[in-house]
Amino acid sequence: MNKKLEDLGILVGLLLTDGCVSSGKFLIFHNKAEAMHELFREKVSKIFGDVHFTQRMESNGTKRTQVTSKAIVKKLIKMCGIKTFRRKQFENGKFPPIRLPAFFKKLSKSTILKILRVIFSADGSISLSVRWHKRNNSWEIRRRIELTCKHPKLRSDFFELIKKAGFSPRLSGENITLERKNDILKFSKEVRFIPGVKAGGDSKHWKGFEKNQILDLAVKTFKLKKKNLKVFDKKEKIIDFLKSL
Repeated sequence: MNKKLEDLGILVGLLLTDGCVSSGKFLIFHNKAEAMHELFREKVSKIFGDVHFTQRMESNGTKRTQVTSKAIVKKLIKMCGIKTFRRKQFENGKFPPIRLPAFFKKLSKSTILKILRVIFSADGSISLSVRWHKRNNSWEIRRRIELTCKHPKLRSDFFELIKKAGFSPRLSGENITLERKNDILKFSKEVRFIPGVKAGGDSKHWKGFEKNQILDLAVKTFKLKKKNLKVFDKKEKIIDFLKSL
């Protein structure tokens, strides 16, 4: 029973980030990483049995995996006890009544950590940046793990789920952030990202790097001293130095 709930929880995590349930008969998942699609197909098959998947590449390079079945959608909705998976805001400004399913409250911490890995891999990011701190007259390395969610209620549910896992998240607009050293070290050890998932095109310095690579570099920087960075006169040079660690 616990394993079934874990599989369902992970599938819900995929659908509430880079997926959707559409027209009462489609399960759709979009992502550029093949590992994420493999996970989607694995969980759908484990929960619903022998399932036919269709796949295609979108014009922007994103892969789309789809299941077409009214019976599967109906069963999924019933299992989750929610009315909709829609997250997109309506034209009148209101949001759909989406929330995390009630069974999430029964999940073990180990299962929650696996679900967080999926959620952060899809809609999360890891940033490693450098800035000049005028008051201290020194370079400062900034590390941030972030989860973006536009839906207010779903963002609140994600926030509470992250807290339940033992983290100390902060809210910043549409983002849930982890910036404390203990949180980043804990995330690196207990959560991480799905292997193969890379930073997106909006990452100025880390595009093409696997998110786990950036996470591991962020952890390594905690061992650096201010004197290690004093020899650099530009932050771009420090970024290049960090990439070599």
